[in-house]
Amino acid sequence: MRFYQLQPEERRRILRAEGIKLEDIDDQVLKRLDELSENVIGQLRLPLGVAQNLVVNGQNYMVPMATEEPSVVAAANHGASIFAKNGGVKAVSHRDGIYGQIVLKVDEQFSLADLEEKFPELIDLANQKFTSLVGHGGGTRSISAKQNGNLVYLKVLVDPAEAMGANKTNSILEFLSVKLEQFDHVEEKLFAILSNYPSQLTKAEVKIDPITIGGEKVAQRIVLLSQIGYDDSYRAVTNNKGIMNGVDAVLIATGNDYRAIENATAVLANRDGQYRSLSKWTMEDDKLVGELTLPMAIGVVGGSIKARRDVQQSFSILGKNITSQTLGEIITSIGLANNLAALLAISTVGIQAGHMKLQARNVVAELDATEEEKKTVLNKMIEEKNYSESHAKDILEKLRGEK
Repeated sequence: MRFYQLQPEERRRILRAEGIKLEDIDDQVLKRLDELSENVIGQLRLPLGVAQNLVVNGQNYMVPMATEEPSVVAAANHGASIFAKNGGVKAVSHRDGIYGQIVLKVDEQFSLADLEEKFPELIDLANQKFTSLVGHGGGTRSISAKQNGNLVYLKVLVDPAEAMGANKTNSILEFLSVKLEQFDHVEEKLFAILSNYPSQLTKAEVKIDPITIGGEKVAQRIVLLSQIGYDDSYRAVTNNKGIMNGVDAVLIATGNDYRAIENATAVLANRDGQYRSLSKWTMEDDKLVGELTLPMAIGVVGGSIKARRDVQQSFSILGKNITSQTLGEIITSIGLANNLAALLAISTVGIQAGHMKLQARNVVAELDATEEEKKTVLNKMIEEKNYSESHAKDILEKLRGEK
């Protein structure tokens, strides 16, 4: 049998025979994981933290964040607390659907106008075929096309309802492509697959009294940093990475495709031909105003979301009746919170100081020491502002010497 055909326990035996050290794993957990992926031999765990008191459109949320980076969760909480003091975030979503692409190769006698007359019929056929999606409020919404030489590019808009919709969209595209190949003067279908081009967009906005962040001077500094991020790609990419730190953590916690969002975000950041910051901070009527628009092709059902107990735990944390739109607004607000916390740190004490304090915990966790010793070492590292592993060991050695 091939490796992928083996039971996970058999794969683990093969790896151990090759001298590979594997972590112990519960048999039932291993069995569930094997149903989710390919060639499964174990699991890789991430800490699940929460951002508290995130207020979005008047509702207070506790938000699950899956990341091994403590500063990401700390920043989200810091930003969310500032938002809450200022009435929270106002967010709106435009969830028309996701795009799919079908590209046909045609001959010289092909008529695009004749094909376009068939689009209403094709939409009806697709919705008759995929009635379950229509029953959940989704379905094929529109088809448009353009011709470039002997290639015809069709753009199909699919409303995935409350799901991410990748698999369903691809199925619809394959169904339509079979019908299209039968059209006069179509030589062949080159491909039929969804596009991750940003289509479902969510915008979050917050208005902040400068007093709540240290005064007008700090607010003006944030505005200046925002302008630099707009003008300078080197700053922009780091600004956006900080935003996506928080966004990705929630996407992962809720079982959504963070890779698709990352790629769509890159397109959005480069929409005018230069890579720019996704967020924008300005002063309006003596308030610091922050805006962030992100592509949010996400879901709350479908895929592995219902099958994963860890993901269902995340939805339990979020609360009841979370829709795809609501989740997108929460995630975009977390991205804005992380962004504010980062810009605030850069504008005041500097971002590295707080970051290294949190990283010091990871250093101390690896020490061969008692919990009381670790606590003392951590406090001493923070006091002396020296966060290296060697310094942690020196403190521990000195502490034991004193005893």
